Amino acid sequence: MFGVSRTSISALREHLDALYAGNTKQPALLKFIGDLLTSGIKAAGFANAGEGLLAIVDVLDRERSLRIRLADPASSPESRDAVANALFTDKVSPLALGIFRMVIDSRWSSDTDMVDATEEAGVTLILMAAETEGSLDKVEEELFRFGRAIDANADLQMALTDPATSPDVKSGIVTTLLNGKAEDVTIELLAHTTSHLRGRRIQDAVASLSELAGRRRGQLIATVRSAIDLSAAQQKRLQKALAKLHGRDIELNIIVDPSVVGGIEVQIGDEVFDGTISTKLEQARRRMTG
Repeated sequence: MFGVSRTSISALREHLDALYAGNTKQPALLKFIGDLLTSGIKAAGFANAGEGLLAIVDVLDRERSLRIRLADPASSPESRDAVANALFTDKVSPLALGIFRMVIDSRWSSDTDMVDATEEAGVTLILMAAETEGSLDKVEEELFRFGRAIDANADLQMALTDPATSPDVKSGIVTTLLNGKAEDVTIELLAHTTSHLRGRRIQDAVASLSELAGRRRGQLIATVRSAIDLSAAQQKRLQKALAKLHGRDIELNIIVDPSVVGGIEVQIGDEVFDGTISTKLEQARRRMTG
């Protein structure tokens, strides 16, 4: 995300962190926090709200005119809120609707950024539920392992990215593969993400899930794209260098991508270091054709 979208997603993340801590200053969410805490169903409330936001994402993915309307900066917040209320009141929890209204009342560079932000909020709430229940570490590990499995299995990649395969079938593949082998939260997040790629590489979409889980654990995830798998010694050196640079523990998510030719690309959040030969060749080509 760039420009106004980056500012808006940062503000949304701050609100969600405050929501988890129970000290948000956002008036629209104060009552919801109180209801969650006093009823003793904090985890269930977060999970329900997260599922509601992912259901909204499903609608936005299918209805292009709707997402364009809700992301239109020329329309007033009141008119956007009215559309959201008409469509989703009684369909999702008040907390989910309140957060979605925060999203659509913010400014976004594109309607896709708005949908991505809604999805991130939903995923974050579900991870917050796992954190409350003490299963976040296991979920993060399972997400990470699934990412490695996709990277190592071309047939699985093909099955989950084939445009001729319906989202329901892709979701079913993930559920069948992981049923009884992973936490329900892990299955839910992967089933949603693999069936709502919106043009993203599946490796990148799953890596984003790992990054969000790592962020909740206070750990940074570095997605590393290389033409070949890195040796244990190379991974350790890279991990140490990145940890020194950022002052925090770093977990590496290695993606083997022959298209990079040589060198590596490292992404941590919005920060990208691109040292791949393919990028350097493309830059040289552009200079020559300039």
